[in-house]
Amino acid sequence: MFDQKIEWLLFSFFMKNQKQIKYIFLFFAFWFAAGTGRAAEDVVFRHYDESIFVISNYSGTDATLKENQSVQQLLDANIGGFRFYLEWERQQNQLMLLNAYGHSTPFLDQLITIREHLENNPDKILTLFLDFNVNVNELTDVVDQSGIRPYLYINESEDEWPTLRDMVETGKRVVIFKMQEHRNSPEWLHYVWDYAVEPYFSILEAPDFIGEYLKGDPKNSLLIYNDYNLPRRAGLPEESFFNTTQNPYLIEHVKNVWKSTGKTPNFIMLDRYQSWIIQVLYQLRSFQTVKGTVTFNAQRLSYVSWEGTNSLTSGKYSFPVGPGETLVLTPRSPGYQFKPETVVFEEPEQSKLQHFVAVPLDITEDLEAYYSFENGSMDYSNNGFNGKDLGVHYQNDPDRNMVAVFGKESHIVLPKAEDLKLRDHDFTVSAWVKIRDYNVEDRDISIIGTKGSSYQQSIHLVLRNRKPYFGFYANDLEGKTTIEPGKWYHLVWRYNKLTGEQAIFVDGKLDSRSLGHPSYKGRESIYIGMAGYNSSTHMNGEIDDLVIWSRTLGEEEIWSLSRDLMDLAQSRNLFLRYPLLSKMGVIVLSLLFLLLIYLKLPARLGRRRLMPVEKLKELDDRQSDYPGKNFIQLFGDFRVVDKDEVDITGQFTPKIKQLFLLILVYSQHHRKGISTKELSRILWPDLSYQNAKNSRGVTIRKLRIILERLDEVEVVFNVDCWTIRFGNTVYCDYVECLNLLNESKEKDPAFYPDFYRIIRSGEVFKDESLDWLDDYKGHVGNSIVDNLLKFILLLEPDNDHELILKLADRILLTDPVNDQALSYKLRALVLQNNMNTAKYTYEKYAVLYEESYGEKLALTFEDLLKS
Repeated sequence: MFDQKIEWLLFSFFMKNQKQIKYIFLFFAFWFAAGTGRAAEDVVFRHYDESIFVISNYSGTDATLKENQSVQQLLDANIGGFRFYLEWERQQNQLMLLNAYGHSTPFLDQLITIREHLENNPDKILTLFLDFNVNVNELTDVVDQSGIRPYLYINESEDEWPTLRDMVETGKRVVIFKMQEHRNSPEWLHYVWDYAVEPYFSILEAPDFIGEYLKGDPKNSLLIYNDYNLPRRAGLPEESFFNTTQNPYLIEHVKNVWKSTGKTPNFIMLDRYQSWIIQVLYQLRSFQTVKGTVTFNAQRLSYVSWEGTNSLTSGKYSFPVGPGETLVLTPRSPGYQFKPETVVFEEPEQSKLQHFVAVPLDITEDLEAYYSFENGSMDYSNNGFNGKDLGVHYQNDPDRNMVAVFGKESHIVLPKAEDLKLRDHDFTVSAWVKIRDYNVEDRDISIIGTKGSSYQQSIHLVLRNRKPYFGFYANDLEGKTTIEPGKWYHLVWRYNKLTGEQAIFVDGKLDSRSLGHPSYKGRESIYIGMAGYNSSTHMNGEIDDLVIWSRTLGEEEIWSLSRDLMDLAQSRNLFLRYPLLSKMGVIVLSLLFLLLIYLKLPARLGRRRLMPVEKLKELDDRQSDYPGKNFIQLFGDFRVVDKDEVDITGQFTPKIKQLFLLILVYSQHHRKGISTKELSRILWPDLSYQNAKNSRGVTIRKLRIILERLDEVEVVFNVDCWTIRFGNTVYCDYVECLNLLNESKEKDPAFYPDFYRIIRSGEVFKDESLDWLDDYKGHVGNSIVDNLLKFILLLEPDNDHELILKLADRILLTDPVNDQALSYKLRALVLQNNMNTAKYTYEKYAVLYEESYGEKLALTFEDLLKS
């Protein structure tokens, strides 16, 4: 009887608390599924791309062993997923799944088996990798028939994956990847190499990762680990090799791959499932991790090398920390320094989160030599590494101004490699190059070279077979772009000692790249236009703006150099170009300045500084504020007039207008523009990744068609970012306003009328109440208030009261409760004998002030007239 009561109480408790018990069950299920004994919370809140799954190569694709167990047996063994090979069976007219022995079963039956397993195991998460060449529609039909469709997860962002808990709670517990590209695939079918990477196979005892992958983009977050399927070592019994207690390489190897790539080994592929993998998983999941991001302007960097660890990752990383280990993180990436510089984790007791922010280096940082050829082979850097030219002459080029012209035997001798910091060091060499023609007997066209011909001791930056070439002698990299004669190209050669990277850029774009190259160790003098390792190696054409840095330039810097957007400030120093004349000029100017002070100062004492009358008169002509054609008005009413003087404002739908404004303001305030991800997030927040991509493409195409009606307005896409560029013939008041502010000419009285002319048409981005615009409107608004108040101070109240009234009104349009502007307006109205209007203005302002601040205005009408 007592036992029956206990049973009844337990049954009643279960019925009343089914939901709570479900989560308790999930809690413990995740605990045991992790196989580590750590807190369940650490598992359930782990993201999909931070988790480790064992995947059965069920169909035996490229396998060294064959899987003996069935799909059901593997599911019962808690497998994390499958790689399936599918083919169409014509006789049975259905999609079939092949096993490792070549036998086939209907794929529908196996999907039903998987669906039933999911139903019986509410915490189970599976990943399927599908090899198939059949029509995608056939696969879709089978998926729908099996009833597994509601479980399929759809990833809408290549960078973000959900937590395991989210996948369980939403029921989206199956991720399907396709191993081959197929057009018109459904959203739940993800192309694996858009999301994952697979490292090259390496020797288990000595893994050596140099940053290159067998498949996939290094920026992808998921990692496929396939090395357990390599043939076992010679002379070692199979049972010993797969005994984790006797073979620590099984754990250390995958751990080292994890460390080297900065990616969790998400999918451990097994040709044949064996129980030894459980112990491996237990150990891998027991490691603490340090993860985070490396970003610039909230965008992850493409790749980051880590000093002291031989690791090369994307801007998102995860490193394991084993027992007793100390992890030192010092990120490195071309063109940047980082905050913080270094972080040390000493035997962390729990997983850590650490983010790094990249700060761009100045283009003149570590600039060793700059040869513009404006004055022969003079170096315009601060180092004074002037060259000695032999047979080189200089002439004016219609595209590049003064350039160096080379022929056979002509060259320029530079200092030694050690002086230029090329030896055993990072470096970047940039030059504009135009080849006259290619001769049959010429093996190479040399840009930079040395006379040596020994391994690692001869540097040659040349054109070989009409393509850029980068070599340290038998330690080389070949480019891909053909350099045509008679055309200017911007070429960059970059070497990164930390990663052993040799990279070639052509016209700002990466042309070829290879890692793992030992550094250049030569000590000889460097030559422009000649390399002595071959008698036929010389320059035949023109070179301009040859620059040498003792650091690696970033891709943004290289792209900007190729567009002549970078100002090598130290190279423009007149004191370096003409030192004697510069000193004499300084002395003469100083004497003239002293003489001017002596003659003019007495006459200026007590005189008030006034605004030039002619500048004020120019403000009377409002028709000249905008040209008759080719202009975009963003102050006041939005208006666009094309090159044929036709108003095309009506062609901008609300969405096209928002897209235009978004790219425009980001182009003006951010060097890179706006990223595709950020653009989509702002304009299409509720759409899936694919739908947002489609809408974005259509809207951008429509915007480009509209902008083609103006001269030289271009929507540019570069490095996954969007910008808008204007030619000289197109006027945009917002762009002109920012340009004028950036010139910082506030000390010039003529600045203020020019500034007021641009902004007087009205509020910037009028009628646009968009959250992302607030900061930009605020920036312009603050500049308007500050500069117009300064403008008023330069005017004479008795003579300029009409203009002062307009300026005050423009300030109050931006800042309706600005008491300084109100004071100026009241005084101007009184000077115009408009006392009643002045008092009405004051009363209206007082009401607005009380509504805005919840208190009465303390200043009286008389106070404001006196202030």
